[in-house]
Amino acid sequence: MVAAKIPENEKSRLKDLFESGLLDTPQEDDFDEIVKLASMLCNTSISLITLVDSNRQWFKAKVGIDIVETERDVSFCSHAILQDQLFEVPDTLEDIRFIDNPFVINDPSIRFYAGVPLVTSSGSRLGTLCVLDKTPGRLTEMQRFGLKVLANNVMKIAELKIKNKELQYLTETQKRIISILAHDVRNPLNTIKNIVELKGSDMLDEDDAAQLMDKVAVQLNNTIAMVDNIVNWGQLQLKFGRLQLEDFDIHELVERIFGSEALKSIEKNNKLINDIAPGAIIHSDEQALEFILRNLVSNANKYTENGSITINMQPSGIKTILRVIDTGVGMTGQQVNDLLNNSTHNTTLGTHKEKGSGLGLLLVKEFIDRMDGSITVESVINKGTSFKIVI
Repeated sequence: MVAAKIPENEKSRLKDLFESGLLDTPQEDDFDEIVKLASMLCNTSISLITLVDSNRQWFKAKVGIDIVETERDVSFCSHAILQDQLFEVPDTLEDIRFIDNPFVINDPSIRFYAGVPLVTSSGSRLGTLCVLDKTPGRLTEMQRFGLKVLANNVMKIAELKIKNKELQYLTETQKRIISILAHDVRNPLNTIKNIVELKGSDMLDEDDAAQLMDKVAVQLNNTIAMVDNIVNWGQLQLKFGRLQLEDFDIHELVERIFGSEALKSIEKNNKLINDIAPGAIIHSDEQALEFILRNLVSNANKYTENGSITINMQPSGIKTILRVIDTGVGMTGQQVNDLLNNSTHNTTLGTHKEKGSGLGLLLVKEFIDRMDGSITVESVINKGTSFKIVI
């Protein structure tokens, strides 16, 4: 038996496979009907829609066979995805690549195979539409043409389903952004409008007017930060919920976050401590993790004065533990419980009476959930708070 070579574009091919949303999904009538028709068209006992993963081939649809996946090394389809056109093996016992294949010498005793690669619009071959039989054979020109048409339809159906899901997802995202803006931005803007109108009414002396304008400045800063948070969240949502997993320097990421929080830290006389070794690499979604840590650092600055905010990291098997630790005002046990378990966003005043929407932590929790991670909090009044993230 000869195992197939790994395609030159294997990394991008697997990325497209995962993003197709097909792998390890329930059976669907659209695909089941195609394998039934393929089997009837080609007069074969077995027909499959296969997806070639990194170390296995998985069957999205099947007829004539009970198993749901096989090892990639024994897969006929791993050879087929190396071809531009239909790949046909008239008699497996006369082909050195398959003569001793376990699926040839054992049940289901495959003697004939023909498969057409399933090719995305970007050119990645994800798997095949294939037909197999227990007797040698050859496809007619009509059968070869029909199998190619059916394979093209597999990809058209798959890509149409993806587009429909994306449209639904984007519609829901737009609705949610509008809802957040209406709830969390309208009220602060109305407050600013009322203050400005009051100043222009000549009902206030210079000192009162100056104090009100200071409040306007603070309110504007808070509102701008809130809108910025929503914009960043919206940008991440537009990725259609897919994580872009890659290796990156987590020390540099924390330095970048601390740079954006430097002015706020100086105002509060807080020291920012990056306790992650330079060059430390993590495999995750960099944009999502930056959003999470930036929100937690900003929150820590809000509730800490004349203290410190530290980020550290600890590997734990295939997982990574990140902690954001401050020496701020802390929380009661009830406040900690409400913070992580409430679906509504609550807030308390910061050390400089800063107001917040409580929205940031809700969005942080949302991204951590999407990363199959967890977040927990330990806090002591007047001693500080520690957020622990496991991803």
